[in-house]
Amino acid sequence: MADTCSKASPPLYFSHLVGTQTVTNVDEEETYTITARMAPVIAIETNPPAMTIGPGESQKFNVTLAVRSTTGAYSFGEVVLKGNRGHKVRMPVVAMGYDR
Repeated sequence: MADTCSKASPPLYFSHLVGTQTVTNVDEEETYTITARMAPVIAIETNPPAMTIGPGESQKFNVTLAVRSTTGAYSFGEVVLKGNRGHKVRMPVVAMGYDR
């Protein structure tokens, strides 16, 4: 199902390890479960793991990345919000693990 009932900010790009994303609901109240996956060299977590957004309301959630291996190459992943009304919002994530 298309994500016509929700709008999200642009893809997440991190040079460091923590970011905040805002999601706005443009339809009826919906509860979203938030999951994330990333290439094994980067650990990714989201908080909170779920959120309920009322009509016209916005909610923020955090995305935390931790470098497991400094490859110097880009790693790709995604954050996915799945709503209890069947909507799905996908946000690409790109990160690079490097020595500072």
